[in-house]
Amino acid sequence: MAPMETTRGYSLANDLKFLINNKNYSDIKIICQDELIIYGNRAILAARSSVLDRLLFNGMKESSINEIKFPEIKFHAMEIILEYLYTENFESESLSLEISIEAYHAADYFQLEQLQQKIVNFVKQSLKERHQCDTKENGEILAPKLLSKAVEKMSPLADNDMIKLLIEWISKTSLEVIGFDSLSFQALQCLLSQTYSSQGPFVTPEYTVFRYAVIQAANNISENAISIIEKKLPVWNDLNKMCEEYSENDSDSQYEEIRSELKEMLSTILPFIDLRRIDTNILVDRIEPLQLLSTSLLLNAYRFQAKEKKSLPHMRGIPLFEWNLQWDKNSKGSNLFLKECNTVVESNPGGLNTTHQNVRANNLIYGEGIYEWEVVIEETCIYAWVGVCTERGLDYNIFAGQQSCAWVLGSSGKCYHNNIGLHYVTEFGSGTKITVHLNMTERSIAFSINGVMHPPVSNWSNLPSKLYPIVSLNSPGRIRLSCVRDWNHIYYKNQKNLKLY
Repeated sequence: MAPMETTRGYSLANDLKFLINNKNYSDIKIICQDELIIYGNRAILAARSSVLDRLLFNGMKESSINEIKFPEIKFHAMEIILEYLYTENFESESLSLEISIEAYHAADYFQLEQLQQKIVNFVKQSLKERHQCDTKENGEILAPKLLSKAVEKMSPLADNDMIKLLIEWISKTSLEVIGFDSLSFQALQCLLSQTYSSQGPFVTPEYTVFRYAVIQAANNISENAISIIEKKLPVWNDLNKMCEEYSENDSDSQYEEIRSELKEMLSTILPFIDLRRIDTNILVDRIEPLQLLSTSLLLNAYRFQAKEKKSLPHMRGIPLFEWNLQWDKNSKGSNLFLKECNTVVESNPGGLNTTHQNVRANNLIYGEGIYEWEVVIEETCIYAWVGVCTERGLDYNIFAGQQSCAWVLGSSGKCYHNNIGLHYVTEFGSGTKITVHLNMTERSIAFSINGVMHPPVSNWSNLPSKLYPIVSLNSPGRIRLSCVRDWNHIYYKNQKNLKLY
């Protein structure tokens, strides 16, 4: 709606915005990809964009007619362009995640670098807000969809801040939770090619990367093809199955019918999967029999592992504990309550519950590396406890420290495992911030209390290969899962001091 006459002259931005798509004051109409028309002013457009200046005042036909066509730019994206050109900004309600890629592509076309950065910042903030609130379409779902749109509109090999942002976001999300309808095959290739030698955070084991790519290819064939591949490539967590000797089954003949098609589709992606990060037994027993890889790719992996006597770390880049860490509503004691998007746990607030109960986080930790997360004891009880537990075997209604499958540090300053306690630090209370440093390479655990790091717990060596974050509390306890920290260093304990590598 146009501003009233009495408001003219008070705001240059508002007065110029009044001209956007105003047929009465325009001298050119812009025809967009979807055949919709938006009206503009030649002089303003040319003054604000060198691209438009060349198009509108270069002596070609656009200079003499009153319309110009942009067959690759949709109407809503062009609205953002004009709003920025006229007012040097855009209102938050003008842009949405759904049209952000179109708008960024249009800003790139018109060489509007500041607008590109504004759109990138908008997407970054929007994904973060969706992610924190755990909405139906959160960052884990939307970022892959946006990347799929981006590689359709723009070159995935370009030095592109939008694609970089989306790849960084997806790299911190396990591929196992990303649906095949969210991440296109072309977007997957872009992700893997740009993270192959990356030193940034990445949370998906390389075997799972391979499995996801093959199932993604099978998804383009049929549902039956997916079923066949899932039998031949078990999930990463099922190590026992993966290490079993491969045996022929009824699906082998069906697999042969789809193998050549799979191999063709995967030809552009397989070079960006680092086979050196996959255990030799898995390569031999599970991957090589699929006959999807070239001999050279397999030989390079075998030669590397034969020479080094081991594979590379299971994850590319910096192994990073998946950052969407929350308390698991399906893995807690009956008297515990979750609040604030499942980041806070309380023990029956106002109740008289004196029995310690447990809740674990939603992410399983496995693979070499240092995994760090923080919790805040917002309200202590008769000792609040922080630590880790195994994947199975925990009774959530019994104090974790009494159980053989849990290792916890309490606000008493003592550590407990299997009902055996030992002194670790001085007692602490409400307001204490605890950082857990879980070293899955050395299978050890250490704790920082209010920023002061202490050595690994001496009696807890050779921890299990798969663990969950856990806390144990009773009434009136309240514990907040504060954050998971990105890291690019490793803490190591020797006999005299702590060294930083």
